[in-house]
Amino acid sequence: MQIGAAWRSSVRRVLCWVLLVIALAPSAMAETVADGLNAYRDGDFERARQIWQDLADDGNAAAQFNLGTLYDSGEGVAQDTARAAELWAAAADQGLLIAAHNLALMELEQAEGDPARLEAARARLEQAAASGLPRATYTLGKMYLMGVGVPQDEARALELLRRAADAGLPQAEYNMGKIYRDGQGVTADPVAAADWFGRAARHGHAGGQDHYARRLVMGEGVAADPVTALGFALLAARQDYPDALAMAEDLKQKLGIMDVAAAVRFADTFVPVPPSTAVTQ
Repeated sequence: MQIGAAWRSSVRRVLCWVLLVIALAPSAMAETVADGLNAYRDGDFERARQIWQDLADDGNAAAQFNLGTLYDSGEGVAQDTARAAELWAAAADQGLLIAAHNLALMELEQAEGDPARLEAARARLEQAAASGLPRATYTLGKMYLMGVGVPQDEARALELLRRAADAGLPQAEYNMGKIYRDGQGVTADPVAAADWFGRAARHGHAGGQDHYARRLVMGEGVAADPVTALGFALLAARQDYPDALAMAEDLKQKLGIMDVAAAVRFADTFVPVPPSTAVTQ
């Protein structure tokens, strides 16, 4: 069984945020790296590439990582995963954990059942997880949960996913919700499931928002609250989460106009709770 592109796409969705943290990390070049980020966020990928290329040539690990993301996604340059891997490897060799994590994800995506590549990915993830990167801990947990490149081990998977979730990683919180919902390696616990889905929801995770909304509708593991449920359903729908819009429309039909207005106001003013800073170190 292999890990598909969906795992890497989930990482890409947060790369801009990761870039922001790296750009603001203490460094003599922080402002210049931040200039590249500003250009990136403005959609001026060519300007971002120019800034990061100069810094990457000088050995700046953050710039190497950022430039690698451009080549990985094909933003402002022709997509070149081999070049992205080179840049991430250079950054990883300087101790940038997120670069090591991205390299491992690339290995998993391209392994095609090759035991050597799967083992190389696992080793990178083990090292990054041991150094305190929750993203690596989460991905390693998924490997054990799915039996990818390692023997399937639900107990080990649960330990790793819980560690990443306790650090505030939204994907891990969401998966902990599913684990307690389904009783996978644990006793099914609707209260714990709702709590984990709620944490992911407040961190802005679309799946967490959808699943938490459904529990708020039914009063499953949490006190029923259809107004807040509608608010979270709207948030999930705005991220195109499957069936969230249908749930939101159904709730609108059942609620009064004032309640609907309150739910819309909740969604419009919602600001995700920042995950732990440990997530991006």
